[in-house]
Amino acid sequence: MASNDASVENTFRFHLLPGGIKSLGEKSAKELLAKWNLDVHMQAHSFRYDQHFTPQQLDAFLCDFFNDPTVQATAPVCTGRQIHSWGSMGSVSSVKADRLSTSVVRLDFFDRLEKEVDIVRAGYIAKCLDVPCEEMVIASDKLRLMLLDESSEEWGAYSRDERRELIFHILSRLAIGGGLNQYEDHIEPYLTMTKSLYKDLVAVQKDGAGQLHVRSIALQVLNAAGAVHPLFPTPSRHNFCYLTIDPLQRHVRYWYGAFFPMM
Repeated sequence: MASNDASVENTFRFHLLPGGIKSLGEKSAKELLAKWNLDVHMQAHSFRYDQHFTPQQLDAFLCDFFNDPTVQATAPVCTGRQIHSWGSMGSVSSVKADRLSTSVVRLDFFDRLEKEVDIVRAGYIAKCLDVPCEEMVIASDKLRLMLLDESSEEWGAYSRDERRELIFHILSRLAIGGGLNQYEDHIEPYLTMTKSLYKDLVAVQKDGAGQLHVRSIALQVLNAAGAVHPLFPTPSRHNFCYLTIDPLQRHVRYWYGAFFPMM
C-alpha cells in the first residue's frame, strides 16, 4: 500500500491555464486557421503542472499528461472527419515522442527563402507546376515543394537538422494546413503567425553572456496508446501534436491537429 501511495503522490497533475495559446485565439488568427482548414480538427491549450520536473522524468511525465483527467476533458482527441468528432483516449499506456531543437530565437531563420533560394520573390511565394504529393496534397508553389517533396531542388534549402527545429515545424504545419487549405500567395501571413505561435510555445531567457536561448523542452508526440481512442483517427504525416515544457514556470503548451485529405 505504501508503494501505491508513493506512486500516486509522484504522479504529475495538470491544471488548465486560462487563455489557451494567445496567438491562436486572436480574431485574425482564427480567420487564417479557418482559411487553412486547421480550425476544425485542432486543439490548443496551456496547462500548469504541480511538481518539479527533470528531463529524466520525461516518459512518466508524458504518460501522466495524457492520462490526466483535466487534460482528457479539456483536450480530447479527434475521432473523425465530422465537426465536433472528439473523444477521450481513455487509459494511456505509452507515449512515443521526439525531442525537437529550439536553437532558433530570430525569424531571420527564414530569410534565405528569398535571399538565397528562389522560393519567395518580393514577398510572394513562387509558383510552380502542380506536383502531386502524398495524401492528395498538391504542391503548386515552391514553398510547399520545399516542405513536401524530398526530390525537389527546393528541399535542400534547409538541412535535416534545421528541419528538426520547432519553428520549422510550425511553418510547415501552417503552410501545408488541412486537406481543404486555401493557400496564401504571400509569405507574410505564414511568417507572422509562425513567429507569434513560436513565442507563445516557448520561453526564453538570457544566459551568462547576455545571449537569448530557449529554456523550454519541445516535443513532437508521434503516438499515444489509448485504450478508447488513438491519438489520431487515421495515420498521416500531416497529423501533429506538440508539447513544450517550461521547467521554470511549470507550464505546458499543447498544440494538436488531425489531418484529413481532400475528399
